[in-house]
Amino acid sequence: MFFTSVLWLFSIMAMGQSSLQLSLAEALHIGREQSLVSKEVHNNMRISYWQYRNYRASLFPNVYLEGTLPSLNRSLSQYQQENGIYKFIPNNYIHESLGLTVSQAIPFTGGQVYLQSSVERMDQLDKPRTGSFLAIPFTFTLVQPVFSYNPYKWAKKIEPLKYENSMQNYVASVEKINITTVQYYFELLLSKSNLDIARQNRDNSSKLYDIALAKKNIGTISDDDIMQLNVSRLNADANLIVAENDYSDKMNMLRNYLGFDEYMELVPEIPEAKVIPEIGADIIREKAYGNNPIYNDFKVRLLEAESNVVKAKREKAPDVQLYVSIGNTGSDHNFFDSYTNLQNRQIAEIGISIPILDWGRRKGNLELAKSKYSLVEARVSREENDFKESVRSLIANIVNQPKLLEIYRIADIEAQKRYDIALERFTLGNISVIDMNYAEQEKDKARKNYVYQLYLSWLYYYNLRYITLYDFERGCDLKYEDYVNL
Repeated sequence: MFFTSVLWLFSIMAMGQSSLQLSLAEALHIGREQSLVSKEVHNNMRISYWQYRNYRASLFPNVYLEGTLPSLNRSLSQYQQENGIYKFIPNNYIHESLGLTVSQAIPFTGGQVYLQSSVERMDQLDKPRTGSFLAIPFTFTLVQPVFSYNPYKWAKKIEPLKYENSMQNYVASVEKINITTVQYYFELLLSKSNLDIARQNRDNSSKLYDIALAKKNIGTISDDDIMQLNVSRLNADANLIVAENDYSDKMNMLRNYLGFDEYMELVPEIPEAKVIPEIGADIIREKAYGNNPIYNDFKVRLLEAESNVVKAKREKAPDVQLYVSIGNTGSDHNFFDSYTNLQNRQIAEIGISIPILDWGRRKGNLELAKSKYSLVEARVSREENDFKESVRSLIANIVNQPKLLEIYRIADIEAQKRYDIALERFTLGNISVIDMNYAEQEKDKARKNYVYQLYLSWLYYYNLRYITLYDFERGCDLKYEDYVNL
C-alpha cells in the first residue's frame, strides 16, 4: 500500500504537478524514505556496521604475502680491517625473498602470535655460480607485552555495546524523523487553518461592514459601530497577509524536509486523532529504561572513560615486552637442498623500558583520565535524571490528552454554531458589534485549540515510540531488523 502510494507521489513529481494533496501517512513514509535526514541516518548506520565488522575482523587471523622480486645492489660499503684501517668494498648482488605470514591477536593477553615461512636467494653478479638459498620453512613467534594496556580486552567490552547501541539509535532516529515530520506537517496544517480563518474573517468583516453601511442609511447603527467594523475589516486584511506569509514559510519547511522542489504546493489534510491505547505508567517506564539507546550510550561512555584511566595507569609502569621465536632454517646453493639438514632457529628476548624522569607527564595523564571519568559520571547521572523526567512528563501528558481532545472537539463544533447564529442575528440587528467580534474570536480560538490537540495526539504517539522503542499497538519491541535488512 505504502509502496504504491510513494510510487504515485514520485510519478506526480516527475510530471511536474504543482499541487499535491498529502496525507499525514504519506508524509511520514516519504520522510522516512526520502528526506535528507533519513539518508544521514542510513549512512551513520552503515558506518557503525562496518566499524563493527572491522573490529570482528581484527580478532581473526591475518594472512599476507611479502617479497622482494628482485633487489639489485651495486654500491660501496665501509669496512674496517683487522689493522683498524677502513676501506670501501664493492657490493654487486641481486637479492630476492618471499615470505608467508599468518598473524593472530591474543585478546586475553594483548599479545600477538606469528607463523611464518620464507625463502631468500642471494646472487653475486661478479662471481658466477655463487648464488645460494636461505630457507626458513617454519617459525613460531610470540610478542607479548607484560604490563601494558590490553586494547583487545576493552574492545571486547565496548565494541559489541557500541554496535547494539547503533542499531537502537537507528530505530530511535527513524522515530525521530516521524516526530519531526509530524511537527512540520501540523505546523503547515495549523498555518493553513489560520489562513482559512483569516480568509473567512476577511470576507465576513467586509460583509458586515457593507451591512453596517446599509443600516447607517436607515439610521439603525451608530457611527462608533461603523468605525469599529471598519477597524475590524482593516485588521482582517492585515491578518490575512500575515497568515499568507506564515503559510508560505511553513510550506517551505515541510517541502524542504521531505525533499520536494520549491514549485510543489503541498495541501495537507486534517487527519483523524491518533488514539493511544490505555497503557500503565509502569510498563512505559519499564520499556523506556530497558529499550532506549541512552542507557547503552551511558555504558559505552563510562567504559571508554574507564579504559582511558587503566591505560594511563599502565603507562606509569615499566614497559616490559617478551619476544620469543622458534623454528628451523637451512641454506644451500640448491633450492631443494636448502630444506634438508635444517638447523634449529631460536630467538628469545625480553625488552624493558622504565620511565625515570618525564616531568610528571604520566602522572598528569593519569589525573586527567580520572577527571574525565568523573566528568562522564556526572554527565551520565544528569542526563539519566533528565531522561526520567521526560518519561514522567510524557506519561502525564498521555493520560490527560484524550480528554482534552474530546473537550476541544466539542468546543470547536459549538463555537462554530454560535458564530453562525451570531452572524445571522447581527444581520437582523439583534446583537452588537462587540458581541459579534467576541463570537468570532471564540470560533477562531476553538478551531486552533482543536487542531493543536490533534497535533498533540500524533506527537505524543510518536514520542512514546521514540522513548520506549516499543509498539504498544502490536505489543512488541521496535527492532532494527523491522526497518532495514543489511
